Amino acid sequence: MTKNRNLVNETIQQLEKYIEEKDLKTGDKLPVEKELAETFGVGRSTLREAVKILVYSNVLEVKQGSGTFVKNGSIGDFSTTDLLQARSMIETQAIVLAVSNQTDKGMLQLKEVLFQRNQLLEAGKFSEYIEADLSFHQQIILMSRNPFLIKWYNELLPDIKLHLSQQVLRMEDYQDNTSIHNQLYRALLERKTKEAQALIQKNIYTDEEAEIK
Repeated sequence: MTKNRNLVNETIQQLEKYIEEKDLKTGDKLPVEKELAETFGVGRSTLREAVKILVYSNVLEVKQGSGTFVKNGSIGDFSTTDLLQARSMIETQAIVLAVSNQTDKGMLQLKEVLFQRNQLLEAGKFSEYIEADLSFHQQIILMSRNPFLIKWYNELLPDIKLHLSQQVLRMEDYQDNTSIHNQLYRALLERKTKEAQALIQKNIYTDEEAEIK
């Protein structure tokens, strides 16, 4: 990991620990940015990056002009299993169509998004990394050229974003899956459908207790 990535990791963990030790509840307000940055011994840009991830994860909420508040951290009115099942069905089918409908332009766009994703992660820009990671998968769905798969996946995106953000919070256990994404791109480029589908499954169910068969 790069220095920046480590620093953001540590700040996220410090923020979570601060909330726990101060026994802050839903709706409680955090100190102002300057005070928190001094408390943790980090710059404001690092603190903002950590706060963004906690906002994405439903742990914090930023109210313009009012400050930053503790939120409930809930993933929604469904289970993680429900979400991953739906994501798995859409992405696995999209792979088949993406291979069939593959174009040089589409693969070049996918490569560019993958490069951006990997660079942002190493730079410790986690909020932008999450957006780029989702763009990578969304590009595969677009390559399927199936309007219904595209529509369904777009509906899932906010919940997938929340789930990925909560995975990032578990930094000590979090597997960023960069190697899986690189292998997935290569499998698509070489039109290896089964291998690409297996990699999609591996990516979706990383860090989960049990893979749904």
